Amino acid sequence: MLSRPQQILLKCAQREAGLSDDDYRDALQTVTGCCSSTSPEFIDRHLDKLLAYFEAILWRGVDAGTLQLSSRATAVFRQRGYWAAKNTRQETSRDRYTGLNLGQAVADLEAKLASLGFGAEYCAGIRKRVTDGRDDAHALHLYRTALERTVKAKSRCAERAEAPY
Repeated sequence: MLSRPQQILLKCAQREAGLSDDDYRDALQTVTGCCSSTSPEFIDRHLDKLLAYFEAILWRGVDAGTLQLSSRATAVFRQRGYWAAKNTRQETSRDRYTGLNLGQAVADLEAKLASLGFGAEYCAGIRKRVTDGRDDAHALHLYRTALERTVKAKSRCAERAEAPY
């Protein structure tokens, strides 16, 4: 399900591409298979595909002389091919957004495990087990989650060992 800022971005893209509400609904159904952007089935990947589709419509209109580019600094479509190139099949906008902090979170969790006495080999074993050798954004999320569980469990064990009876 899309966040409110994502829904706003989509409506701005609709306006920039010069689509009527009927055309917007047709595009939504054709590209995503959903009848509404507020549908729970409408996911980030659908947003990315729809923005790339609207971008193509806009640039065809610009090339044909039927549409003009928005001169606003906050325009959704500022350069040709931006959304199509930015949102590849392997990665969505949200993946990139969360990926900014994901690497640091993983490093912090690995450091916590190291302080508990579990080194890099232990972390490598966890990573291998949960990611099956993949290194995409989803695999990194799985690894972070496994590290969080491990740190929590190992911290509890360490606290019990230190607690006087």
